[in-house]
Amino acid sequence: MTENILKKLNEIHPITSEGRAVFLPLLESVTIEQKEFLIRQGEKAQYVYILLDGAVRVFYNKDGNEYNKTFFVSNTFPTPITALLSNTNCELSFEALLPCKLVRFSYKKFRSLFEEHRCFESLMLRIMENLWIKKERHDIRMVTNDATTNYKIFKEEFPGLENQIPQYHIASYLGITPVQLSRIRAQLIKSRPN
Repeated sequence: MTENILKKLNEIHPITSEGRAVFLPLLESVTIEQKEFLIRQGEKAQYVYILLDGAVRVFYNKDGNEYNKTFFVSNTFPTPITALLSNTNCELSFEALLPCKLVRFSYKKFRSLFEEHRCFESLMLRIMENLWIKKERHDIRMVTNDATTNYKIFKEEFPGLENQIPQYHIASYLGITPVQLSRIRAQLIKSRPN
């Protein structure tokens, strides 16, 4: 498991052998069941998570209404980055949509490695750059594309997830009602060549 994690992180930015030696003891395996939370809105964030298997949704709850912001699948980082960086309570909830296997490590301890092991600072910068690019592209698409186009993009970005999670989560993510999503899906099935 740890070798796979290091391999994945090395693909983002190389980690020195000295860095590996101090980083590996920080890693902790975590398993959570469907509908359990990594962190809830209003809680203090402490950990960076790497999702090995499963799916996590990120949502905002306002007056009892939940608004899905994004999803995380295997080999991603379902982590409340804004809360960690700003040392504030999390404004979003991270909930398992499927049983999840993860690895987590203390952000504070990880951050303390930056001065002596610059590879981790560079790794964090690369992760942040990738997340920012993904977020900006997502935000632009959500306001410029129609719901059908965004649904097709969802299916490309999260292959197979639509068959594993409730459709109302996808509808919320797309900013439409479940009825609208049902119509879009029916229309796409109808328009498929025989």
